[in-house]
Amino acid sequence: MLKKKEVVLASLFLLLNAISLSQPRAKYRPFDWLLFKEPGIINSLSEGYEYLYIGTNSGGIYRYSLYSNQYDLPITTAQGLKDNRITSVYFDHNTGIIWASSPGFIQYSYTREGDWRYIDFKDVGLRDYDIINQIGSSQNYVWAKANTVYIKLDKSSGILAGIYPRPDELDIKWSSGIYSQYNEVGNIINDYTIMSGWMASGSKLIDSYGRYIDITCGLIGKHNDVWVGSSDGTLFHGNKTMKTIFPTGFGIRGSNISALVFDDNHLWVGSKGYEVGRGITRLNTNNFQTDHYDFDITVNMSLTEVHSIYNFDNNLWLGGDGVVLVFDRVENYWRTLGVDRGIPDSDITSIVGDSNFIWIGSYYGIRQIDIRTMREEPMGFEYLFYNHPIFDLEINKFGVWIASRTGIYVYDKNNPQIMNALSIGISYLDFPISRITSIFQNKNIMYFATNIGVVTFDLDEKIWDMMVPASEYRMLEVSDMLVIGKHCFLGTDQGLFRINLKTHRIREYSFEFIGSVNSLGYIDKFIWIGTSEGLLRFKWRKDL
Repeated sequence: MLKKKEVVLASLFLLLNAISLSQPRAKYRPFDWLLFKEPGIINSLSEGYEYLYIGTNSGGIYRYSLYSNQYDLPITTAQGLKDNRITSVYFDHNTGIIWASSPGFIQYSYTREGDWRYIDFKDVGLRDYDIINQIGSSQNYVWAKANTVYIKLDKSSGILAGIYPRPDELDIKWSSGIYSQYNEVGNIINDYTIMSGWMASGSKLIDSYGRYIDITCGLIGKHNDVWVGSSDGTLFHGNKTMKTIFPTGFGIRGSNISALVFDDNHLWVGSKGYEVGRGITRLNTNNFQTDHYDFDITVNMSLTEVHSIYNFDNNLWLGGDGVVLVFDRVENYWRTLGVDRGIPDSDITSIVGDSNFIWIGSYYGIRQIDIRTMREEPMGFEYLFYNHPIFDLEINKFGVWIASRTGIYVYDKNNPQIMNALSIGISYLDFPISRITSIFQNKNIMYFATNIGVVTFDLDEKIWDMMVPASEYRMLEVSDMLVIGKHCFLGTDQGLFRINLKTHRIREYSFEFIGSVNSLGYIDKFIWIGTSEGLLRFKWRKDL
């Protein structure tokens, strides 16, 4: 008998060790890091005390307020989820615990925000490729419906209580399941009025532009609310009393965010990989409401990846693959400039401009575009940069600064000539510089990310000097740079670095949910980061 107890205790110990914490760091509050991604398919719905929890295919768990009828902050890997692909989500009203399933794992949180714990499928008798498509609970247990079996778990600890071909309890409340047009939700969709120009057609919906969208799941709420999820991430909310259904949307276009630019309290977001990113997003940084400009329905927008964005006067310039998209914000009108207008047939890496010209950097050199004619105006030195990648551009009183593979150059637009920037003023650099990948200007100081580190140029004193040796950030190539006060932020393909320019104290952020950093921006008390994993918002002063 004693030996049997020892075996049971040992098994429990091993299982509890498998239930791991995945919060980034204990010092952070749950939403100090926020991750925004394109949601993809809505797989599951479940009502909680104050939110509708929405399990998405790539954006984690969205939360829709049942009282204010608006979206709140999403729950993703930045809050400790194991994976942003959620196949099922369930809120247990008896315990207040939220449960979610991802490929290979069951996850749950007592706080319903952070402090996520996860259980490996192998510890509950499932295989890694099994899919849990529905979670529910009875009075005493949590149930998970996998491919061919039902998993019975303890409601508080997640400890396995049994594996069954079908549940041995009857009164189980489930999250939403796979949609069927023959159940109550299907009847409601066909009988109710869908607003904003949408229509129902069997198991599909048709939006106001004629695009067919699959219905993926549905749920009847406690207060006669009707919730319907779709394959493009649109959530539909209806009411049995009014017999109308309204579409709502949340999230950004794309997941590999490559370009950011601020426009008052809005953030324009561009992404790589247009098979996922369907367009451009304009995000309100205060309430996270979004406006989307989709390539397939917006007149004069060509399908392209977005590598750079420049905001000047009334126009927004977006650099793509051999094209530049121009948005007139006053007229609400897009146009596409291509190779026939002088745009380089390459990725447009950077754009700057003034009231007369726009300068476009690419992997095939630099071009000058006349704003009035929207055509190339030759400068006379373009041949010097043929097949020489231009990584970044900056413009100030000295002219247009060019960051290239071979060095830093300045084009004096008032007295047209090109010069080596290091010939200006005095240089205290000990080594030659090359492969300049990023430029940032803060007041009278310019910062350049080079092969030897971050070097500076004082615009008033005209002095070149070394600021941060490359060894301090592991000799990694810098994709973008940001300086706030005495803190320098460097984005790399292995995460983010923060370096105190006075003490040279270094803080490296290499959480998995960051991925490779493509772009950095700063507004109010937040740093916005475009990464391979999505759009991040970081409340960085919490980490000082």
